[in-house]
Amino acid sequence: MSRQQFRLDQPRPNDMVGDPVLLAGSGGGFEATISIRVLDANGVVVADTFTMARNLTSPWQAQVPLPGALTTSRGVVEVGPSTGADEAPARVSVPVFFGTRIVAGFGSWFLHVVQQGETLSGIAADAGPLYIGSGWQPIYEANADIVADPNLIHPGQVLRIPADF
Repeated sequence: MSRQQFRLDQPRPNDMVGDPVLLAGSGGGFEATISIRVLDANGVVVADTFTMARNLTSPWQAQVPLPGALTTSRGVVEVGPSTGADEAPARVSVPVFFGTRIVAGFGSWFLHVVQQGETLSGIAADAGPLYIGSGWQPIYEANADIVADPNLIHPGQVLRIPADF
């Protein structure tokens, strides 16, 4: 099965995921069994399960619970058809951020467009009580793929802000 026949729509690359990780896509494999793995940034499998789709083109959804103590804030979600064959099938891999590891009380996230003169500290202060005691670090960690230096954010940059809703 080629990657064109198998699609992962959620999560998208670098999305922040909660617990459980919510997945959605279309396509499947032989007998329509889909293999799902969640790995941490060290390549350690933290969740491994299967879900079913009706046929090769049907949409599917799944929820994958995470273990209580993740060791990294970044990871990868891998999905692919489970053929039961010795040869590994093509898999779709999506890098993700574990929101529950980044900030206590994580429930979701929203996008913020950086304005002239803003800092991560100021954005965190405006983001509400979730950031009391944790400061700007969770926002920096949630955007590690696009912010190399926490002192250098730029107007127009779109940041993911972890939230508790």
